[in-house]
Amino acid sequence: VLCIAVLLTTTVGSNAQWLDFANNKDHGSIGFNIGQVGTGTHYKTLGFGASIEAWGVYIDFIGAGPEHKFDNHVGEYTWEDSVSWALNIGYQIPVLPWLRVMPLFGYSQTNNGLTYSNTLNIETNENSSSLYHDYKVISGSRKHSFNFGCGIVIQPIEYFNIYAVYSRRAIYGGISLNLHSLK
Repeated sequence: VLCIAVLLTTTVGSNAQWLDFANNKDHGSIGFNIGQVGTGTHYKTLGFGASIEAWGVYIDFIGAGPEHKFDNHVGEYTWEDSVSWALNIGYQIPVLPWLRVMPLFGYSQTNNGLTYSNTLNIETNENSSSLYHDYKVISGSRKHSFNFGCGIVIQPIEYFNIYAVYSRRAIYGGISLNLHSLK
């Protein structure tokens, strides 16, 4: 409903051709996003992700892992942690040259689990190393769901886009670099 209202409101006063899909061929971007993932569940948390857009097709991912998995404390206690993520795909509808609306659909997953502080794993390679604790999903806590929503993309200058997404399982925004402007 929000997407339709924005679409109708902005196109009524526009002098540009309504729904000029030829504008999509000039847009290609890659970006990063931040926001709430797991919205509407007990496992909502701050997540980070990425997006890519080419020829009007928009794909993004946002996720958050167990909060304590990379904690450096070792002891005889267990943390209750959760994992939430969402993957969306959509198509950008060019309302104005600087404004596009995206209906989105996708998949989301949440689960609850335990991070064990008494285990410490070390991964090393030639350039770096990382420490992490074991995380196990609590049986029956994994929830899969269909995700749907809407996004708005604003291009204030030719070099980058600002976007916001509201979906059933995530609310987030981001910034992306317009790859076509780098020519």
